[in-house]
Amino acid sequence: MDVGVVMAFQSSHNQPLSDLEIYQKEIEVAKMVEPLGFNSIWGVEHHFTNYTMCPNPIEFLTYMSAITTTLKLGTAAMILPWHKDPLRIATDLAMLDNLSNGRVIVGLGRGLGRVEYDGFGVEMATSRDRFNEAAPMILNALETGVMAEHHGEFFDQIEVDLRPRPFKSYKDRTYIVSMSPDTVPHAARLGGTMMTFAVGPWTARAKDIGQFRELFEKEHNRPAPPTSANIFTVCDKDPGRAKDMAYKYMGDYWESAMAHYEMKGKHFDSIKGYEHYGRSAVAMREDARRVTEQYVEQQIYGTPEQCLEKLRGIEDIVGPIELNCFFTYAGMDYDYAKQSMTLFAEEALPALKKWEYKESAA
Repeated sequence: MDVGVVMAFQSSHNQPLSDLEIYQKEIEVAKMVEPLGFNSIWGVEHHFTNYTMCPNPIEFLTYMSAITTTLKLGTAAMILPWHKDPLRIATDLAMLDNLSNGRVIVGLGRGLGRVEYDGFGVEMATSRDRFNEAAPMILNALETGVMAEHHGEFFDQIEVDLRPRPFKSYKDRTYIVSMSPDTVPHAARLGGTMMTFAVGPWTARAKDIGQFRELFEKEHNRPAPPTSANIFTVCDKDPGRAKDMAYKYMGDYWESAMAHYEMKGKHFDSIKGYEHYGRSAVAMREDARRVTEQYVEQQIYGTPEQCLEKLRGIEDIVGPIELNCFFTYAGMDYDYAKQSMTLFAEEALPALKKWEYKESAA
């Protein structure tokens, strides 16, 4: 199993640190990822709030490429509707891939935060169509080295070469975020790996993942790769302390996510392409505390052995996965986060790297 680390760069009302101090401490953690033996590091794109403060994942990963030698560098994800120039994304990714000698993982998504759409002056109801137009342009350019001529609803492009030129295929290192059932067919059509976050119950995610695999195999005439699962993690030798930390900080993170995305709001009902989130918002308005507890239980916490047991349980439900762990979030003390990540790396990671992929029991 490939195992990576996602850096959130998250500020918190519980953590009286400046943005500069958070960046310095996050980078300290990021520098530990390769020496501890993880396979990859990921940056998430968000803007305008302290929910996560990584507005340019490619810039962060360029820094990481200079201080690492083998670590794969992933975007989790570039939110295409917020970018008005697919050519710029393609050239930036090609440049980073050349700088890092082919270590880039291309993760793409369409975004959920109204505050971010408003900030960029982009109509949220156009997100699906913008994503579906931009993603093939970018992926085809990275595969061929040429941004093809294109005249669409949102983008107008003459044919140009990418330089520096892409020098190897991205087909096995393309990831598409898919968090709602209506996204699944579009993600499967693009190919690559389905990327998901541990938000709803894994039993519900299994239905979408199963559909993705069926559509992927039909579309591309080969089995779908293992699902990329991004999961918040606490690893501690004391199981009671691990649970306490998980419920405190994963719960606080979820509260910050609900605030950033306005997950209890009714605006999703009137935005094209977000009907799934409108239905989810009903449950959150009715019993937010239960939803928060349910969220925490989808994550990983406990001793190294308990973390492995939880991961095996997830694979029993959804089938083979790749794992990306969040270790720093919601104002958690950075010394504790480093201890958690180190313990996980020393006592759980070696076992995970030996795991063979197993199919879902569903």
